[in-house]
Amino acid sequence: MELSNKSYVLIVDDLEVNRYSLEMILAPLNINIVHADSGESALSKVLNYDFSVILMDVQMPGLDGYQTVQLIHSNKRFKHIPIVMITAGDRDNLLQNKAYESGAVDYVTKPIEPIVIINKVRQFVELDRLHRVSIQTRIDVDERKSRFQNLLNSTGEGILGIDLQGIITFANPKACELLDTQHDKLMQSNLQDYFLSELEGEQSKTQGSSLAAAMNKRKLLSIIKQGEGGGAGNERWKTSKGSPFYVEFTSDVAIDKNGCTTGGVVMFQNITQRKDNEEKLYYLTNYDSLTDLANRAYFYDNLDKLIFRTQRSGASLAVLFIDLDHFKFVNDQYGHNIGDILLQNVSSMLRSSVRKGDLVARMGGDEFAIILYDIDDANGMANVAQKILNKLDKPMDIQGTKLNVSVSIGIASYEGISMTMEQLLKSADTAMYSAKLQGRNNYQFFAARMHEKVQEKQHIQMMLQQAIINKELSLVYQPQVSLSKNNIVGCEALLRWHPKEGAAISPDKFIPIAEESGQIEELGEWVLKEVCRHVGQWNKLINFEGIIVSMNVSVRQLATDKFYNTLVKQLEKHSISPKQIEIEVTETAMSTSYDKLVEELEKIHQLGVYISMDDFGTGHASLDNLRKLPLDKLKIDRSFIQDIGVDQCDEDITKVIIAIAKKLSLELVAEGVETVEQLAFLSAEECDIIQGYYFSKPITPEELFSYLQHNENLFADKFEKYRLSLLKTTPIVQPVVDIFQQSLRK
Repeated sequence: MELSNKSYVLIVDDLEVNRYSLEMILAPLNINIVHADSGESALSKVLNYDFSVILMDVQMPGLDGYQTVQLIHSNKRFKHIPIVMITAGDRDNLLQNKAYESGAVDYVTKPIEPIVIINKVRQFVELDRLHRVSIQTRIDVDERKSRFQNLLNSTGEGILGIDLQGIITFANPKACELLDTQHDKLMQSNLQDYFLSELEGEQSKTQGSSLAAAMNKRKLLSIIKQGEGGGAGNERWKTSKGSPFYVEFTSDVAIDKNGCTTGGVVMFQNITQRKDNEEKLYYLTNYDSLTDLANRAYFYDNLDKLIFRTQRSGASLAVLFIDLDHFKFVNDQYGHNIGDILLQNVSSMLRSSVRKGDLVARMGGDEFAIILYDIDDANGMANVAQKILNKLDKPMDIQGTKLNVSVSIGIASYEGISMTMEQLLKSADTAMYSAKLQGRNNYQFFAARMHEKVQEKQHIQMMLQQAIINKELSLVYQPQVSLSKNNIVGCEALLRWHPKEGAAISPDKFIPIAEESGQIEELGEWVLKEVCRHVGQWNKLINFEGIIVSMNVSVRQLATDKFYNTLVKQLEKHSISPKQIEIEVTETAMSTSYDKLVEELEKIHQLGVYISMDDFGTGHASLDNLRKLPLDKLKIDRSFIQDIGVDQCDEDITKVIIAIAKKLSLELVAEGVETVEQLAFLSAEECDIIQGYYFSKPITPEELFSYLQHNENLFADKFEKYRLSLLKTTPIVQPVVDIFQQSLRK
């Protein structure tokens, strides 16, 4: 409500001349004059205006002045309006009393003295102005209180007023909501009742809260009296029902007009959701969501701090790099779901293999790392590594799939202030690759010489990427000779690599590297296409009677049906009979992916392609697995053949292998045969097919093409040498000579 600039004064008189005469007298007061020519008119004007004073004529037709005054004051709304009676008669006590009794506050007779009436009206106008100011002030105060109350009620923060003892003297609705209690119950309770003690529920995570400390130690009174307000912080409170929540608060002391501390004000809000989000963000920033291990960034940050700490304390520090062997194959063969579970299981085993406080991190993919701080010595580091290997030694059952899991571990120790974090990490990584080169499933300590091997390995990987494009690869074929047929019956395709720059690189060196990097799949596909191309050319020869060409196939190639599809296309493209192709798989592949391997080999075998097991006796294939495989041949590894005539144990093992093959109705191929003694032993044991330097080193496709074209027996002189050698031996080998001569007559 706004105050009018001028006050209103009502003049009531039935004579217009009197009204205007009185208006002229009051002109100096700068007021608004309203006229009424009767009592009835006066009543109407009172309803429409807020008058400071009414000047009422007594004698009027209709309602006279007394009656009009009585009617006006009979209404509570207008009872406060002062009315001055004006009459033309002499001042009569009886009339005065009647005027006062009717409700008038004063009585003036005509003729009116201007100064008298002006002063009277001025006083009433001023009183009215002061009254209206008072009313307006009260309205303004009420409005401000209302706005302030609305603000307190609608604010998103809880606001509490407390006295010097911590008793709550004020609480807005939001405070009641946050503390989960009714206003009446909250009032007169103590703020301390809502602080979460460390003994309640989970331990409080309050940090640096002077308010909480003061309340818990009952020192709020002393702190407020000393004027140490103005605090802020984060801590955990509890609701009236005991449910904990995080709060962010500000607090200050309340001071009265005399400067005395009367209590305090605490404004707070529930930040539990924000805290949860912060913790989630912290987790996502520093931890791996799949394994719950620390991530690469967190690992680096902690390692950097521990290196600095080691420099100051002199404690030992070591890093273990761990790589999961053949993990890509698991993902390719069994799917990422199995792969993820495998990573989770390995992560759990790694955590259980280290001390509390040691950091285990997933660096990405199938790579992990461990920080060992203040470890005793190299033996302590080795013990941790061996513990990990032991835990992973048993097959792991994942959703009904049994997996043989192993890891390669590299260990590097921090060597002091001269060693950077990057050098420490590189050393551990180098040691890990050395463990892989040593056959996996082992740990290696870093040594300076390892850098050279790793660099060489990386160089070979880079060169292999261009080997096919640059046409640096070639095939040679080592003949397989039948003692019963006295001639070649097959050959094995062997891959050779002659880089444009530098000397030839041995398959023993680049094949394991290609296996590890996955490049073996591309190399294997190239070998398959080249073999089929050569066989297709040989099939066009007039006198060609056909031989079986075998090739080694990596277990990686059999992880999907890509090899099978390529094989089918190449057989059709070059018009090759499946019976002319033989696929060799190593015995060691049996332990890596038996189920998928059997599935792919079955499909290939159904085409009519022969399947053989290479290097038999060096791996871990069980006889039961051997029986289930779609095999046609066993190849006895050269490591047993080379000690025939030297090591009785190897001879006995060879006899056992031959017996197993016969029992399973499998053909036998002996690899690495170089001497007559070896040949005689194998012939006596009825091992018919021989492969090795005794008959021939690997020869080029052109040399083999020439032999096949002329249908010559390249090995006639070798057989003659063998026959003569047998004739010179003791009678013990006479049965062998008889067998050999019979074969010659045939």
